[in-house]
Amino acid sequence: MAIHRCDMCGGTLEIEDNGGYAVCSYCGLRQPIENDNDSSVKANKPSPSPQDKALRIENERRRAEEAKAKAEASRVQAEENRLKAESQRLERERFAEKKRMEREKRSKKVRSIVGIVFLTLFVATLITVLTFTFFIPFIKYNNAVKAIEEQNYEEAYLTFKGLHFKDSKDRANQLLREHPEVAQVGDVIIFGEYEQDNKTSSGKEEIEWKVLDKDTDGNLFVISVNALDCRDYHSSVAKVTWETSDIRQWLNNDFYNSAFDESQRSKIKTTTLENKDNNDYDTDGGNNTEDKIFLLSIDEAKTYMPKTIDRICNATKYAESQGSQLESLTRSCRWWLRSPGSTQFNASFVKVDGLIFQMGVPVSIEKRSVRPAMWLEF
Repeated sequence: MAIHRCDMCGGTLEIEDNGGYAVCSYCGLRQPIENDNDSSVKANKPSPSPQDKALRIENERRRAEEAKAKAEASRVQAEENRLKAESQRLERERFAEKKRMEREKRSKKVRSIVGIVFLTLFVATLITVLTFTFFIPFIKYNNAVKAIEEQNYEEAYLTFKGLHFKDSKDRANQLLREHPEVAQVGDVIIFGEYEQDNKTSSGKEEIEWKVLDKDTDGNLFVISVNALDCRDYHSSVAKVTWETSDIRQWLNNDFYNSAFDESQRSKIKTTTLENKDNNDYDTDGGNNTEDKIFLLSIDEAKTYMPKTIDRICNATKYAESQGSQLESLTRSCRWWLRSPGSTQFNASFVKVDGLIFQMGVPVSIEKRSVRPAMWLEF
């Protein structure tokens, strides 16, 4: 189908339904159209005038300029869209960078705070360690020295005992030797002399005593660390109690006078002993007695040595020479208690494993080791 052009502007004509007229899509001029088969019409159609041609050229120029302007507008719009998109991208990047810098700033601040906290903790810990391991102990050490000058020996002893300076232990031991009254429960003191290494030519050896108790007046209840001798509870087979036993007489006479000098004997208290019955066998314990030196009772052994390991005891070489029977591996010995056994013919004792044998053994058939006990008053 032929394309019809406007006679006025050269625009495309849109043919109406009746086919006789058409409207220009550009200038809107309604005009008749020729039938392509009508040759007579074509032959008779007049040629456009110069004014029409000029108008047509002008319209074509205007259309070209409008098309160019439209293309330029599209280009400008595209450029604006590109610049807008670029601006948005840059804005997003600036926002992301701002957030990153804020996070970095917060991170640096957190690291700074953490560093300050750790530094503070380190300094505080260092100060605490120095305070408790050096400054305070140093002050305590000087106070202990001052306490000795003021003759507050127990205060000085307890302070030195709790310190860890190079010489603090030695100074505590020196105070314990020179002033045994400062001793506490569990400490070992030196008091008196007795043959122990079984070398009589070298003289007697100092006796070590373990502190079992300390009363409010500062008096010390002590027992020998080692068994010092080995003897029969009684010299003959007989019904005896602690009151009538030979071992009591030996402890309060021979041993008492042999192991201690006059000055030391003055510090040994006379103790009233309660000689309880052996309740397991209903054996009479006899009368109460007053003694300087004595053996522990069953109840006292349980009270002051509650664990069996606390009752395990070694014997001196001298005690071994006198008949102490030692366990082959531990070298521990059996030692007398003053309480009666299953009958008054027997006396109870502590076995090599620390257990108390309340049935006992005959008082004059089997020897047992001897661990003297006493109260000291300074």
